[in-house]
Amino acid sequence: MRRSLLTVLTAALAVGGALAVPAQAAAPTVDLQPHQLARGADIVIPHIEDGALVDGARRIDLPGTDAELLGASGDAYVASTWRTNAVGETRSRRIVRVEADGSIRELLRPLEAYGTVLSEDGSRLLTASGDRTSQVRVWSAVDGTEIAARTFRRYPEVVAADGRRVLVRTVERLQWWRVGRDSVRTVTRALTGQASIEHDVLVTYTEDPYLGGCTRLARLSRPGTTVWRSCRDRVAAFSPDGTHMLTFDILTDGLGPGEVRLRELDGTLLATYRTNWFSGWEWEARDTLLLHVNGSRKYAVVRCALDDCENATDPVPVQAP
Repeated sequence: MRRSLLTVLTAALAVGGALAVPAQAAAPTVDLQPHQLARGADIVIPHIEDGALVDGARRIDLPGTDAELLGASGDAYVASTWRTNAVGETRSRRIVRVEADGSIRELLRPLEAYGTVLSEDGSRLLTASGDRTSQVRVWSAVDGTEIAARTFRRYPEVVAADGRRVLVRTVERLQWWRVGRDSVRTVTRALTGQASIEHDVLVTYTEDPYLGGCTRLARLSRPGTTVWRSCRDRVAAFSPDGTHMLTFDILTDGLGPGEVRLRELDGTLLATYRTNWFSGWEWEARDTLLLHVNGSRKYAVVRCALDDCENATDPVPVQAP
């Protein structure tokens, strides 16, 4: 499997339950090298493989040469697809809906397809061009009909959305746009990262981490309420049930981190994973991680439940990014 084309769906995974480390036990540290791990079962959730949507035994070819799975929309899936030419340029970007029967419907062809966001409830698509002044546009994820648009200044980008609201970040603030009544309200003027509307969490920073800033995990509904704070780590992703998170060193840049840490939302460390570098991470289930592991010799997607790890794809030679 080509790691650049493997994107795993996380939005529609099972919720509930909790990861747990036995009482009084130290959180394990696991060194991951795909060539040393046993081969386990294939990835069991819908994902993109070599530009096709793989859903159990089904393989559905998508338009283009590359694709990204945006998430579930009812009993269908929404994906961003494009073609990559011989010199690495992208062409023919489009957003498609893959129905339960395998049929494909083109929804839109936005210039900003790489930045397209699927709302958390799967009902809306959101686009923004990323220009200094840009329209944030809302589309139906069912038929591609445009629902609303609003112009924002200062390089707007969509952080998250549900069926009624869009969380828009600019260089000055994070704000709610209520689409129905077309009203805008500031959430915070702090630097911000990821957010989940469903799980009521928001990543903020006390200031630029490269200027000594720290990570602060807050409640989206109450940005002044601190859930966790760290001057060492930043948040990489939240678990599908909103009870856990992956973190890595706050100043990590370039290829990707060489170490990621699994924590509860209050910062309690559950496990640490190390390799040469990680190029991605997702949850396969509430207690199972999928880590894109680039080891010293091989690359594979590795499945880990705490310190029980195995390859979920066949190891292939590591490629320079």
